[in-house]
Amino acid sequence: MIKFSGSRTDFALFQAERLKAYHHNFLKSINTDTLHRQLKIYQKFYPELILETRTIADHLHQNPDLLLYEYLASFVDFQRHRVSRYKHGCTIFALRENGQVFVGRNYDWLPSAREFFERYDLEITGTHRYFVFTDEGVWGRHIGKRSRDFYVEDIINQYGLYAGLTASHIDQWNYGLSPSHLLRYVAEHCKTTRQALNAFAKIPCAVPKNFLIADTSGNLATVEHSSRKHAIIHPNDQGILIHTNHCLDPKLQRLDHTLKHNPHSSTYVRYSETEFLVRMQLPNFQFTDLWRILRQSHYVYNPKTIWSLALELTSGRFNLYYDTASGQKHTKFHF
Repeated sequence: MIKFSGSRTDFALFQAERLKAYHHNFLKSINTDTLHRQLKIYQKFYPELILETRTIADHLHQNPDLLLYEYLASFVDFQRHRVSRYKHGCTIFALRENGQVFVGRNYDWLPSAREFFERYDLEITGTHRYFVFTDEGVWGRHIGKRSRDFYVEDIINQYGLYAGLTASHIDQWNYGLSPSHLLRYVAEHCKTTRQALNAFAKIPCAVPKNFLIADTSGNLATVEHSSRKHAIIHPNDQGILIHTNHCLDPKLQRLDHTLKHNPHSSTYVRYSETEFLVRMQLPNFQFTDLWRILRQSHYVYNPKTIWSLALELTSGRFNLYYDTASGQKHTKFHF
């Protein structure tokens, strides 16, 4: 676990040194129109990230506009011109049972992403303390660009608020925050699921994603975001909420190209297997049941799983399973 405590300026310098140490390959070109549009949005909703990025650029003697474009705008143009067609296999589920709130998460990606997997414990002055799980912008490595970008996939903050994302197969884009930055915003500014949903209601998201949110009270919700509109999915009558990679909202299903992008997608079977395995453990779901679903399933777990989170938010009991290609490793963490 990489631990950081200090001001936002200090955190920017910390990021800069990591970029330098790992020989990050910075962008060399810029779309000025996209950058200007994006800066207006970030200035309104998340100006702290503009400060962070400018500080990184100054410390590394980089052109600030180029770095601002890379961090706060380039993903808009990437989504607009090259919508991802790659296979995705992320699964998140949550449930409330006997006054406890459980979250299970399997993150499936390219096996080489294990090299980039990092865990952070962040305590930035003036914000909530939170844990971050990231692949550090690993996708850039597979398009010939060395990358160590701080790309957030999951967060858990000191108030027991969890939020994580899964890939979407909607071919749309918008001007707005990146999904990673939305998760950071939620971690730093929200204490409850209700507050997080209010953030999603007011802050535009540039790239389609699915976000599962859970808090210690058992308020669970998924935000399916098309980048132009979003839908909120609530738990079923047994208090179970699951999200993989296909849309659940009937209106957004019309925009969903999961099978077009990948006719062999496992998203539907992963969803069904998760639901079946959770129901098998009811009533009296236990923390150890998370491990069985995450690690012993046939489709939710597969050889590309690089990390899993087993969380009980109410008591703050957190387990991480990682580096599964080299064996069954796990660690416990807590605030």
